[in-house]
Parts: sequence; C-alpha cells; structure tokens
Amino acid sequence: MTRSKVLLTGATGFLGSHVAEMLCERGIDVRATVRSTSDTRWIESLPVELVEADLSDPRDLADILTGVDTVVHIAGITRAADPAAFERVNAAGTGALAAAAGSAGVGRFVYVSSLAARGPDGAAGPTSAYGRSKRGGEQRLAELANRGAAPPIVRTLRPGGIYGPRDDDLLLMFRMARRGLLVVPSTRGRLQPVHVLDVARSVVSAAESHDSGDPGPLPVAGSEIVSWIDVADTLRRVMGREIRVLKLPAAGFMTAGALAELASRVAGRTPAFDRRKASDLTRTTWTTQLEHTTRVLDWKPEIDIESGMANTAAWYAEHGWLDG
Repeated sequence: MTRSKVLLTGATGFLGSHVAEMLCERGIDVRATVRSTSDTRWIESLPVELVEADLSDPRDLADILTGVDTVVHIAGITRAADPAAFERVNAAGTGALAAAAGSAGVGRFVYVSSLAARGPDGAAGPTSAYGRSKRGGEQRLAELANRGAAPPIVRTLRPGGIYGPRDDDLLLMFRMARRGLLVVPSTRGRLQPVHVLDVARSVVSAAESHDSGDPGPLPVAGSEIVSWIDVADTLRRVMGREIRVLKLPAAGFMTAGALAELASRVAGRTPAFDRRKASDLTRTTWTTQLEHTTRVLDWKPEIDIESGMANTAAWYAEHGWLDG
C-alpha cells in the first residue's frame, strides 16, 4: 500500500510545526516548503523532506507538488508593513497554490484560514486587511472548486485565537503575569481561545477524514468562552502568584498599536503589535459555534483553558522564554 504524501506549507511556524509533528507521528510522508531564511528548529529533528520554494513561482509549484496526495496550506502573513502584502500572499498566493494543486492531480486541499475572515461577532464581514485577505483566499479556493480547477476535496478551517507552546504573540502577556502585573482591555469583549494542539488535530482530521461533501469554512475554537478577567484569574492560578490587573481602555491599546507601527517603520521591521491586533483584542468579541465542525470532522477541542495555559507557561519556563 502506497503511503500518502502531504505538502505542508508554513511548517516552520507556530501551528505548522505542530501539524508536522502530528502528521509524522501518523506515518505520513511530509514535504515541507521553506525559504532560505526559514528557522527550521522546530522541525529539524522530524523525518520531513524540506524543499526550498517560492510559492509565487509556477515552476516551483509544479516541482513541489509532484507525487503529492494532499496539500495542507498554513503559510501566510499575519503582520505586514505594506497592507497590499496581505492580498498578495494570503489571497493570491492561496489561489495560485490551489490551482497548481488541481493541475497536478492532488486529491485534497486543506486551507487554514482564520476567524478573522468572518469578522468579529455581529460584523457583516472581515474588519481588517488581514481578515479580508484570508476571506480572499477562501473565495479564490471556492471559485476554483466551482470550476473543477481545484483538487476534488477541499476543506477550509477558520481557527480563532491560537495559543500554546512556541507562540510568541502572547508571550508578553505571560511575561507580564510572571512579574505580577497584567494589562488587559477594559471592554466587555469575550474570547474563545484554542490550544495549538487542538487546532493541529483539526487540521490533521481535515487532511484524513472521509469526504463529507462540505468544504466549510469550518470554525475551530476552544470549548470555553471567557473574558479578559477570566484570563487574568487563570494566569494567577497557573503562574502561582498574585497578579495586579490594570484595565486599559481600547483607545490606549490603539495608541500603543499606532506607536508600535511607527517605531517599526523607523527601524525597518514588521511590527509584532499593531492597530489591527489592538482592535481585535479590545473592541470586539470573537466567539463561534463548533457543532458543524464536530459533525464534519468528528473533532472537538480537548484542552481546557486552564490546562492549556499551564502547559504553555511550563513550556515557556522550560525554554527560558519568560526571562526576556
């Protein structure tokens, strides 16, 4: 029996590296795309075939898709100095890869989009350049599928806020909590964070489960809906210390985001924190229903927020990340 081969993009990243581990554990051959500048530390010990490729180059796409049964597309950008980069990478790039996969005879295409493609609760659609670009990727994939130009099985996942080991987006929050102070939004927004291992399981399920005829998009989130005060209380328990909570109005976060963007432009870097993230954290609620995803993928989140944050804090401590 021929072993299946998966082309995995974004394998060196936070989510992608966990997906790579799970695929390898299941005995699946993994071919991972990398760039010359990629940091491969999370996957260098795995039996993964690394291929350097430019996903915008049709010749590279044809080469890396040879012999591939399934594409799992996680690669993308979540921050950019130039908003046009979101559209170029997240939307057009997804369409190009899906079209090439269809031409190459790939059987299945799993696209990891984002809940930002839907927008926050109650919104008519995405509210940021990032969210619009992820929606654009979904639309391009759907258009190709409707024309029969995409792989015959297509699955689109929309994870919410992901946290867990190897994540550097929420590292600052854990570092602050360790020092006994946590700044949180003063708004009443609600969150539904999901541990990275639960998201990775949903991706693997999308790559392996039988074809239900439902391409999605399928939301992926945790089982608990929490407030920022709930998050602070959880951190108190898992960090084992008292934490002073400072509530900052949304305007304060937006100002911090704008200043971070300005400083990054001066330094020639992409900002780790910007106005989009400030808005996502403070002005809106991000929750979803999971029944549809459970029915299609036979998946549900298994890691509760307290266990997940304890696991994350322990990983940060073990790897010296809390000392920064």
